[in-house]
Amino acid sequence: RTTLAVEWDLVCEQSRIRFLESMYFLGGLSSFVISAYLWDAIGRRKACWIGAAFVTVSCFLGIFCHDYYFMVAIRFFLGFGNFIAYIGCYVWLLEFMPEKYRNYYNTYSMLMWAIGYPLLVGISYIIQDWNFIHLGCGIVFVLCYMPFVFYPDSPRYLLSVGREEDAKAVLELYGRITNTPVSLKGVKLISSISCKNDSNYSFKSKMIEYKNRPGMFLELTIQLYLYFACALLYFAVNYGWGSFGTTPYISYLFAGASEFFAYILLFLITKFFSRKGTLSSCLFIAAVCFLISTISWKWTETWNLERLMALIAIIWISVAFAFLFLYFGEVAPTCLRGFTSSLSVLTSRAAAFCGPLLANTSGTAKLLSAATLAFVGGALVFFLPETKNMPMPAKAADVTERRHKQNLPLKAARHDTVLDNPIAEHGDSGEASK
Repeated sequence: RTTLAVEWDLVCEQSRIRFLESMYFLGGLSSFVISAYLWDAIGRRKACWIGAAFVTVSCFLGIFCHDYYFMVAIRFFLGFGNFIAYIGCYVWLLEFMPEKYRNYYNTYSMLMWAIGYPLLVGISYIIQDWNFIHLGCGIVFVLCYMPFVFYPDSPRYLLSVGREEDAKAVLELYGRITNTPVSLKGVKLISSISCKNDSNYSFKSKMIEYKNRPGMFLELTIQLYLYFACALLYFAVNYGWGSFGTTPYISYLFAGASEFFAYILLFLITKFFSRKGTLSSCLFIAAVCFLISTISWKWTETWNLERLMALIAIIWISVAFAFLFLYFGEVAPTCLRGFTSSLSVLTSRAAAFCGPLLANTSGTAKLLSAATLAFVGGALVFFLPETKNMPMPAKAADVTERRHKQNLPLKAARHDTVLDNPIAEHGDSGEASK
């Protein structure tokens, strides 16, 4: 069995190995510059194509890699492409989901993430040569990205950029797929979305939108804090479930098993509780667990109260972290959803870099800091809107209207007439209105 550490004589050079590992996260950070533009400007579909191309090509290049700096570049572009493809795909498909199916979709997406752990273990265990591990992973990537070729952009996004005819074509396509064909010829689709065509909806325009709507700016600020706090806690707590393994393979299986359990728990909680109740409860429970873990109580060489409660806390942090993608996908308006998603995951990547700083602090200080971060996050949730059983906002004005309806602070003024959902005006076809 070959490893790149042995092949390149890096066993005693841990700094170079850590640098190589960090390139993946640095690639993800760097992709923010382009992904924030791509997802809202050229569309979720084309942006995912670009990300998938970077991931697939980089992975296959690993077959021929026998140089350290070549691998540095491969790791960078793997992170760069995967960030664009994964998050873009999540937003893309979320916009297709009716409210009653979003919880199922979120759970399914996160379970597929957890299944990636044993899949990677299987590929790495069966394939002896590390170069050909890239071949195995590349084949899996191709199979996973195949639907990107056939799946259309969401009508919700197409309407946001003024592509009404394309939105009609997608709706007609879905009508044919479900054996309920409908013609939208002569029908005018009316939407509350008015983003001036997103290709001209520049970064500066988006910043002005947030400046003019303090309530929306507050939501974005809390969103960034929660992503940062959850990612920091996830990566900083040393007592991960993966530490149970005696080999890297078993460690990965334990890590996947813990996340699988967390995502099943997430589905059950979100099915019966409100969005705000789900998120705040997870964070408050995690904060209590971190506080209890400061009590010194050791009953074996391996087990003590600190380790047990930290493990339980990480499950709830995993639940909260996974839930952020669904919740803030519903919070953000369509014409800013790609931008806010990109900015949020950039924040979580930055937190991953900061994780070791918190991890290296003394035990009690680390756990008290973790409890504080979780508790503050749970408290901030009360300033956010409830989104369960509600339509996704289309434009910034919908966010303002929602804050008015829920009597939340920083409502600002109502500037626009708001329609909750796109509707169709009757044209010359009665069938089209159906």
